[in-house]
Amino acid sequence: MIIRQLIEQIVQNGRLGLLYVVALLFAIIFALVLHEVAHGLVALWNGDPTAKLYGRLSLNPLRHFDIIGLVMMLIVGFGWARPVPVDPRNYKNYKTGSITVALAGIIINTILAFLFAMPTVILGNLDIAQMKESVYYLVSFFYFFSRLMVQLNISFALFNLLPLYPLDGYRLIASFVNENNRFMTFMRRYSLYIMLGLILLDNIPYVSAFSPFNLYIGTVGGWIQEGFIAFWRLIF
Repeated sequence: MIIRQLIEQIVQNGRLGLLYVVALLFAIIFALVLHEVAHGLVALWNGDPTAKLYGRLSLNPLRHFDIIGLVMMLIVGFGWARPVPVDPRNYKNYKTGSITVALAGIIINTILAFLFAMPTVILGNLDIAQMKESVYYLVSFFYFFSRLMVQLNISFALFNLLPLYPLDGYRLIASFVNENNRFMTFMRRYSLYIMLGLILLDNIPYVSAFSPFNLYIGTVGGWIQEGFIAFWRLIF
């Protein structure tokens, strides 16, 4: 369980562990809020003001968080925010609007991961052991936050690419095919059960190392993270 791991971080590492937990919470909030705001902004650019009318273009986390999604995030490592309301009938061009709105969250998460890989490299190169205690903890917090922003945003992007309803991957496919075909009907009906099954496999000891989530998000996400870090190391 994620909560148990966080408690262990605090117990084993004291102040650094507490800083890590706070940095993780900030990173989750930052990544999820910007993901949802991106959907609403791109919908507005395509002519749909629904998200704006519902106050969902705000950076206030309380407007976006789903309590069950947050609890799931802390318990099993996968969660969600409240989906931004959109009305595709308002799009200036239905197909263009559907594609760009579906991709908005994934793209912003990928951009955030790429950008935060830069301070991760810079801060990781500092010799913080020689710093004053207050500066040491401040730099440590921002290093934890930057590194977690890379990891979480890559994970969110890959997770949302899955063709499970109502994730962005499903909506992206729906932009190109008839939603009443057998595959899309099946995904709408059974996506919740598939997701619960994948999460369960990811949390079973010994099995989790070979679970689809770990192989997909862990392995592919690791490659992407290494690529982003390697890019910034060429510069710094």
